[in-house]
Amino acid sequence: MTPPQPALTTIALLVGDVAALAASATQLLIGLRYFSERDTANGPIIVVVDGPEWLTWLNTQGNLSATIMRATLLPLPATTHLPGVMVNQALNLAGTDLVGIVAIGCEVSTWYANQGGLVDAMRADGSLMAAGYRGPGETRSAANEPFLVHHDDPFSSAYPYAWLQMLDLVPMSNCVISTALIRTLGGFSEAPAMQRMWWWEFTLRAARHHNILSLPLQPVPATSWHHFDFANVLGETVDANLRTMMKLGGERGRCLPMRQDEQRQPPVAGDAENQTQGATWRSLPAGLGSELLALARQRPLKIVVLGGVNEPAHNQLCFFNYFALMRDWHVLTWRSILDERATIDDLAGCDLVIFSRVRSDNGVTLMEACAKQRIRTLYMLDDNWFWLGREWDDYTDIFAPGKPPYENFIRCVQLADTCLTYSAPLAGDLKPLAKRLVTLPINVDLAMFPPRDRQAGTGNTKTIIGYVGSLRKNMMAFDALVDLATRRRDVSIFVMSNVLPAEFTSLPADRVRFEPYQFNYEAYAATVTRARPDILVAPVGRTRFEASKCPNKFLEITACGAVGVYSRAEPYLSHVVDQHTGVFADDSVSAWTTAIEQLIDSPDSRQRIGDQARAHVAGHFATPAVLPQFVRMLLTALSADHSSD
Repeated sequence: MTPPQPALTTIALLVGDVAALAASATQLLIGLRYFSERDTANGPIIVVVDGPEWLTWLNTQGNLSATIMRATLLPLPATTHLPGVMVNQALNLAGTDLVGIVAIGCEVSTWYANQGGLVDAMRADGSLMAAGYRGPGETRSAANEPFLVHHDDPFSSAYPYAWLQMLDLVPMSNCVISTALIRTLGGFSEAPAMQRMWWWEFTLRAARHHNILSLPLQPVPATSWHHFDFANVLGETVDANLRTMMKLGGERGRCLPMRQDEQRQPPVAGDAENQTQGATWRSLPAGLGSELLALARQRPLKIVVLGGVNEPAHNQLCFFNYFALMRDWHVLTWRSILDERATIDDLAGCDLVIFSRVRSDNGVTLMEACAKQRIRTLYMLDDNWFWLGREWDDYTDIFAPGKPPYENFIRCVQLADTCLTYSAPLAGDLKPLAKRLVTLPINVDLAMFPPRDRQAGTGNTKTIIGYVGSLRKNMMAFDALVDLATRRRDVSIFVMSNVLPAEFTSLPADRVRFEPYQFNYEAYAATVTRARPDILVAPVGRTRFEASKCPNKFLEITACGAVGVYSRAEPYLSHVVDQHTGVFADDSVSAWTTAIEQLIDSPDSRQRIGDQARAHVAGHFATPAVLPQFVRMLLTALSADHSSD
């Protein structure tokens, strides 16, 4: 019987300062030899040698690589100092559909112990990339470097794109990747500027387009590329690289690696007056663009967005949507950092630091440091935390006066040069504390929700009704959905939330499609749009906390092509016109049932209301429509006078 073909090729990299790393390189090769002899089920090994100096060293070791079973030696003719180049060369020799990468400093024994679990999980899950936890040896020397180091961290079973914008999370030496995925993404970056960030840059692209599975496997001790002993340091700073990576992330659908020419300093903003800026630039009121250019005449403005792991969607809506539209203006660069891990050194030279819903001890420390160093600050809040602990019992012991998160948020509001919010009730509560307060309408990037042809058949003749969002206390809408799904065979339920609400568990599994919440906003929008919901409910209570919320549900329900049924309460009363851009329901199960059922039975009404709602949202809330107000807010924040305290 023919033995099964190996699934995995291990790529081993000999790169860096030979004098400093020779002993560790010997340990890597001895480890590979030992485990290749004892586990014949393991696949081939490609040892990539970075140039003549490493090859000479290898020959002095009796060509140790030749004693490794199933190993192929790949010496590069010239020294590159670039791991991305080395891996790309090795991929040309890899004959398996999966690869793993190890380098000097990796503990080979744990890598081999984890291989089977990684491969099996990928086969079972259908994932194209999977990783275990990081090793404690990958210490952090900057805010955006590794910190996921043990089994107790409160993270999900994936490495989301939004988190990778803030942190280098995926451990290279505890990871298996599909070669098909690598080819689809154009391989690894060969830009010298990405010498230390080639792996992070790849994982960021991968996570944007595919799920990276996270497994509770033993960490593999390894050396981080961020402080690897290269013989010739070519890389740019973490800050410069991240700004370019975030800018390239603003390209819709981009999957190719960063090129060297993209890392170069963009034209100074003063040259923009002689360039074609595009429709978004021309949409700015007279003088507004000139004011922005005046601030950014010497170099692009440097902006940092600080926030927690739960804030990426807020950051996308409140900032990144606009920054993506402004990416070709050459007036600003941006990056995001996890607020609990940032240091004041990470903020050095910034023109504006945005504190996005920050309520950590470290956030207060950074706000105070910014004030001392005269770095302008903006605090953004889009939920009414003044009332959260008062009106929601679940938060009484967490987010109320006297509790650290609450007191930290209050202190940040008081210290910030400018505060930004989105609703009149919340603005009223912020006003007594804020030095300067700006209120904007919220926006939605309609390009993330491509319009659909409601007449196009998908083989599903059922009307899709459901709910998208975090759980709500007002369960009458959910009871109505369950009632309709129970009585009518011509409807099915779609729910996207942090968990499936208990109300839906009584229905047969084939009647409910559940999708878990996604931290990647772009993937969230695509998932909802692909589900093709016809009617989505947006229940809300009558507390001040809920009345202060942004009308995101109205915007997103409309953007994905559905028609919304909304509570007859704020924030929807101020944004939805009944029977014109949505439908209201009173506070009873029967009222919700009637409103939903009328839409189910009247596809013409759904079409009319959906078209009218989309036209309204496009004209008043689409990102380009709100962009001039955002630019004005940005100018206000950048020119804010520093307090003397």
